[in-house]
Amino acid sequence: MSHPALRVLEPILRAGEARDLAVFLAEVEAALAGVAGLKNGFLSRLSEYVMTGSGKRVRPGLVFLAAQFGRFDRGALLDAALAMEMIHIATLVHDDLVDEAVIRRQRPTVGVKFGEGAAVLLGDHVYAEAFRRLSRLNRPDLLSLLADTTMAMCEGEIAQYEARYKFDLDEATYLTFLKRKTASLMAAACRTGGLLSGLPDEQTRALETFGDKLGIAFQIVDDILDVEGDEAVVGKTLHTDITHGKMTLPLIDYAAGLTDAKAREAFHDTLRSPHGRVDALIADLRRSGVLERSKQKVRALLAEAEAALAVLPDRPARALLLDVARRLSDRKL
Repeated sequence: MSHPALRVLEPILRAGEARDLAVFLAEVEAALAGVAGLKNGFLSRLSEYVMTGSGKRVRPGLVFLAAQFGRFDRGALLDAALAMEMIHIATLVHDDLVDEAVIRRQRPTVGVKFGEGAAVLLGDHVYAEAFRRLSRLNRPDLLSLLADTTMAMCEGEIAQYEARYKFDLDEATYLTFLKRKTASLMAAACRTGGLLSGLPDEQTRALETFGDKLGIAFQIVDDILDVEGDEAVVGKTLHTDITHGKMTLPLIDYAAGLTDAKAREAFHDTLRSPHGRVDALIADLRRSGVLERSKQKVRALLAEAEAALAVLPDRPARALLLDVARRLSDRKL
């Protein structure tokens, strides 16, 4: 079962007007399987484990939809979409190591199944594969975009890692983490589609803004699910933010509301030494109202994402992008 935030694509793909998108994503799936099949021995097993049969390919979908407002070469679009998805896959492999996660998409993480060393090396290999794929297009602008995006993602993760146990972290600073570590790749996917289809700068920037706002919203949904999600449904290890001292949006809001010194110290102690204390904190978070405020932030970001698309022509792809945002906004998270 897929991540609830990502299942917003499933009803869209079933709709008749999204048939072209469904066909393209099937091509992406086949190409990923083909890449894994070209490897040998242990690397083949590793590649197949992460590249086939999992994920909803949101980023390739954004590349495709963004390109629908202009004219494009389908082969080039496929290579670019594959590069975006490979960067995402590599990031997940490395993120699971940082978070010491044991489950991803309802099965053991790469580090658990094959060993941490194998996971580090596989992530590096998939990153390299992404750049090799994109280099075939002879588009230095896209290579620079992907390099800048990869650096931004790493910088965001490093900044959040450094901010562990920083109990006075504010929302604005946290949102800069999300903009870099998560939203930058969605924004790059949208920008790539615009660049490959020759759109005017104004329209390309609008698509990039859409991806940025959508990406931040997706990550806040992930924050929410880490508190109120069901591991069997979400399909990955939960409560890793709390057990690693990461101040996510619900935790930042919760901490800001603690006026009693003893309550603040108890909260700090839980994050520093979470063993045996997580369930009580989760219950407090669910009762406190912070999750609803985080959901309000998601809805506000998605409204900004929708507004960014106003400069684009009224085409089916625009309606589909709006549908992605609205379905995420309307979900009972």
